[in-house]
Amino acid sequence: MTLALKETKKLFYKKWLYKISLNIPGCAILRNKSGEDLEYYLADVPFSFPANNFPQSLQARALRSKNTLIELNLLLNSYDKKSFSKRIENDFFDVYSNNKNLINELEQQFEKFIRVIYRPKTKNIDKLLNNTHTIFVDSLPKEKYEYRLYLKPHRVDQDKKSNFLTWLSSQGDATTLSDSLTEWFITCTMNWDRRYILVDNEKTLLMIKLHTPDAVGTVYKYEIVDK
Repeated sequence: MTLALKETKKLFYKKWLYKISLNIPGCAILRNKSGEDLEYYLADVPFSFPANNFPQSLQARALRSKNTLIELNLLLNSYDKKSFSKRIENDFFDVYSNNKNLINELEQQFEKFIRVIYRPKTKNIDKLLNNTHTIFVDSLPKEKYEYRLYLKPHRVDQDKKSNFLTWLSSQGDATTLSDSLTEWFITCTMNWDRRYILVDNEKTLLMIKLHTPDAVGTVYKYEIVDK
């Protein structure tokens, strides 16, 4: 597999410099199984669960990835738990860390499972760690937007959402409000802050905060760095 290498331009979860994402069938089992519990569980699956009758079940997928999951579990357990964070979604296993050695070991041992690896440029590491709300770029998005603003629709009363979106749309290209984001903002009721708009300058950002402060989540400022 050709590795997808990307540059870290902002800290993950305001803390981590590195991210490696693996695609391992059945890895969701690691949410509640680790160490010897994992090995005992996988050894017992063929007897306690008719995996062959349910090939797409979590148990069956985990059994097919038995050795890989045990190796991954052993590697992570060899590091201080405070030195990394993990996120599991379906068959995707993401590890975040500031420990370059951990990321390198994961890359070497699980190369064929890698989806993407994020690494910072060495010269930007201190800047990233000291500026948790900054995104370092070679040029501003679309050559004009200075801020990335994550939205929090679940905090806005339903009867106020349309008014906010109408006002935001009236700002023209001062922001990047799209039809798909508009629909998401109207219908989203969960704490889900992965969608954002770009904002052209500090004045527009202040206007948004004053108009509907509950809609405003994390804000990042783009900073141009030398190539």
